[in-house]
Amino acid sequence: MRSIASLILGLAALVLLAQPAPASDYMDMDICLGRQIVARVLCKRPENVDYVARVRDNVYLFTVFYANRKARFFVGVYKDMIRVQGKDYQTATRSIPYHFDSVSKCAVVDYSVPDCPSSERIVCCSEKTVDEKMDEKFWDRPIPELLEEDLRNALEAGNATAPAGPKQ
Repeated sequence: MRSIASLILGLAALVLLAQPAPASDYMDMDICLGRQIVARVLCKRPENVDYVARVRDNVYLFTVFYANRKARFFVGVYKDMIRVQGKDYQTATRSIPYHFDSVSKCAVVDYSVPDCPSSERIVCCSEKTVDEKMDEKFWDRPIPELLEEDLRNALEAGNATAPAGPKQ
């Protein structure tokens, strides 16, 4: 009896300490990827795929009109793999590799279906933060303008720290 209790406690500890699959930090990018991938798998347009809900950390539910009725699809976005599984259509299960660029915060998927006319690369990017937008706006300016601003700031800083002349 005692060994069964310790076995149950050991199994419970294993379950509680098990680490879940790492979730993406960019939910908006994951939803975009899910919509695009489900559309590509079913040879539909992404506008026809509806996002329903977030099921878990990195698993999302989508619906689309397929085979004369609304069908549900689960999409899991993992570290380097996207898994699509149809709730009603188990044959629509796919595991698709993708690449995430951490600098641009974009995911790139090269996946095509032979019968589908759309075969271009799928690119989904996460929304940029306010600081990233400001930084991007700064570097999009021409270099002479940047140099002028730098010179102006240096001159203002030089005038502010220059010693004051004799008082009269």
